[in-house]
Amino acid sequence: MPAREEWFRAVFEGSAMALAVVDMRGRFIDANTAFQAVVGRSGDELYGVPLSALDHPDDSAQNTLLFSRVLSGELPSHQMELRCVDGGAVAFPARLTLSVVRGEDGKARFCVAMLDDLRERMVVEPERDLLEGRLRHLALHDPLTGLPNRVLLAERMHEVLATLGDDPDARCGVLFLDLDRFKNVNDSLGHNVGDELLRQVAVRLAACARPGDTVARFGGDEFIFFLPRVSGREEALALAAAVREALSAPLELGNYRTYTTASIGIAIAEKSADSADEMLRNADIAMYYAKAGGGTRCAVFDGSMHRAAMARLGLETDLRGAVAREELTLYFQPIVSLETGNVVAAEALARWSHPIHGKVPPDKFITLAEDTGLIGALGTWVLDEATRQLAEWRKDVPQAARLEMNVNVSPWQLRDGELVETVAATLGEHGVPAAALKLELTESTLVEDAARAAGVLRALKKRDVQIYLDDFGTGYSSLSLLHRLPLDALKIDRSFVGGMDGGTTGAVKGAEIVRTILALARSLGVRVVAEGVETHEQLAALRALGCDYAQGYLISPPLPADEFETSFLRREPPYSWQTGHRFSEMVAEQG
Repeated sequence: MPAREEWFRAVFEGSAMALAVVDMRGRFIDANTAFQAVVGRSGDELYGVPLSALDHPDDSAQNTLLFSRVLSGELPSHQMELRCVDGGAVAFPARLTLSVVRGEDGKARFCVAMLDDLRERMVVEPERDLLEGRLRHLALHDPLTGLPNRVLLAERMHEVLATLGDDPDARCGVLFLDLDRFKNVNDSLGHNVGDELLRQVAVRLAACARPGDTVARFGGDEFIFFLPRVSGREEALALAAAVREALSAPLELGNYRTYTTASIGIAIAEKSADSADEMLRNADIAMYYAKAGGGTRCAVFDGSMHRAAMARLGLETDLRGAVAREELTLYFQPIVSLETGNVVAAEALARWSHPIHGKVPPDKFITLAEDTGLIGALGTWVLDEATRQLAEWRKDVPQAARLEMNVNVSPWQLRDGELVETVAATLGEHGVPAAALKLELTESTLVEDAARAAGVLRALKKRDVQIYLDDFGTGYSSLSLLHRLPLDALKIDRSFVGGMDGGTTGAVKGAEIVRTILALARSLGVRVVAEGVETHEQLAALRALGCDYAQGYLISPPLPADEFETSFLRREPPYSWQTGHRFSEMVAEQG
């Protein structure tokens, strides 16, 4: 037992906790160094003194009653916060824990008192409250703009929607804003300027809010107006108009001046059954419709939008497996020489035959692929399948020995960073010479990141791949950009070719545009392909102007591989039209 007592004494004295031993009459027997330091009294000063001597006079009666209940054994232990008085008669806050220690016979022998000094807590609590307030603000607000974030927005929406059913005439609304062309600012002027734009937009949006409205940053360049009370769609539309007006003024971003607009989707809830998630989803769907209409627009959600969105989601799911299920095929449209009448190339065009919906229009599923990020996989498949088909024709059909293939490249593929290696690997796998492949890119694709695009195209040119600029005249490329790009040909957009028919003023103007493009191409040293040729008048005008190549329904619509082969590759050149007329004869007649 002496060894055990020595161990207890060592622990008792060495403990950093303030400990004391009190007999069953409530008088101090012993106190360790830490306890003496807290109460400001020595061990000798404490010995034999009642525990109640530490009480503040105003609390003594209450505390004495509690102590007596522990000392009597009625309570095995007790913890309480109280005001203690130290040796200098100064009161301080403390937490006292009093526990009874019993012998082997079960009788109470003494009590252990543990005292926590709370003076430090009293000093830091105001700071802690301030810190907690700041942390809560940070947790509920966007750090960049200072606007409420998604968490606080959800809280406020839930509060309002929970009570909406109490008033049959009550409505609340959501405006979902997405800034138009914000990515252009980030890419061209940098993220710091983009952040400043978002801050200034946030200030303007907050100024449009009515009392009680919540303006929140939803994420990226998306903002939300939550209207806890709104009479209906007309009031929401009026607020949307005010927002567009507020955004119309120029933004001063350091050394830059720019403009921004927003596409806005609106959703109105008329019953508490509409959840916050449903309202935000509906407003987001409406915003998508507004943006699809060209941006800087506003749309109000209705049920048909949700049904269309669900159908679009189903179509997206189906598109992800379309290649594996062999639902996608390539069609080929001939490109002919206006000098000889020969088919010199074929443009590969993807077609989707859906098992339920039938033929899905290309503009529909190509746009869907671009929006969902599937365009990369789709583009890679088209490149591989078109190259494989070209290799097969060149090997098996003598008339196709010099046939070339045009393949469209998406902006995603150009940004991916692997286009050059993918093209090289595909050509090598199928044994097709690089010069037989023509990659078509649109002007808008090149303008997005002109420097990067030029680098990728130069790397492709080093491998002898040909580069065509598609839909020329409809984008925003400058002459300086065209001079920097290693182009082989321009493809005149069908809208200009279509304007050449007849002898009207519009036809003359259309011919002048085509003549200008041809002159530009000659100055750049590149060839020209006219797309969308549909009439004999267009064909004659293009030949008269000296255009190099033509493509369009007058010659042939896009055809499956076997029909293309039968109609154009298995005949003696110059190849025939689908109508049975020899293209060379038509060229001769027009000559």
